[in-house]
Amino acid sequence: SQVSGKIQGLYADFNSIVRQGDIIAKLDPSLFETQIEQNRANLIRAEADAERMEVSVEDAKKQVARAEDLAQQTLIPETELDAALLAVLTTEAQLRSAQAQITQAAASLNQAQVNLDHTIITAPIDGIVISRTVDVGQTVAASMQAPILFLLAADLTKMKVDANIDESDVGRIRPGQIVTFTVDAYPEEFRGSVSQIRLEPIVLNNVVTYTTVIDVPNADLKLKPGMTATVTLEIARRNNVVRVPNAALRFRATADMFTSL
Repeated sequence: SQVSGKIQGLYADFNSIVRQGDIIAKLDPSLFETQIEQNRANLIRAEADAERMEVSVEDAKKQVARAEDLAQQTLIPETELDAALLAVLTTEAQLRSAQAQITQAAASLNQAQVNLDHTIITAPIDGIVISRTVDVGQTVAASMQAPILFLLAADLTKMKVDANIDESDVGRIRPGQIVTFTVDAYPEEFRGSVSQIRLEPIVLNNVVTYTTVIDVPNADLKLKPGMTATVTLEIARRNNVVRVPNAALRFRATADMFTSL
């Protein structure tokens, strides 16, 4: 929400599927509607003041023309002509000030209209609501930053795992490595690949770890946001290698061997 106000209505809840542009919440618009009416009245008053000043300018110009005729006939002193000219300049300056007031009032009216439009909260993307932090009747305050009303997930078929890797192991991790992990909710293993090793160190109990981001496909939507994962990273792989059973490398002497010896 970019404006402060009381929640008047909520039109989405947890797990609601929304489309971009759908109305998901509304704030009480009464305060902003009052501001629009006040600013509209100020605009009308500014326009009336400007019209009055235009009439004053025309009248002042007529007074100058009349004073010039009388001055040519030496019927009035030069000071009266100068005063008439000064009155024209003064009224023209006042007219420009009134026109500026019109511009300012129009801008205030537009700002109030924008604030009124912001009382309607729409979904910025297609997605699913995974968090709702407000209820009807609650007041939100948009002072230093815009308060969060909903948290939307764009596509749950593509998930990420944030793994905390110890500094002693992070040197063996590279983007593209295959990762397997398990979650407590399911017995099977899930597979993913490393997409990023973040350079920001995280110190917890004097242990330095680095966040490793793992991309995971989630076509069946089994994985949920916030699950805890136990990760196994594959740091080396060898293909087509001949394997020898351990039993073939062990030697156990038999009774016949002891007899021969």
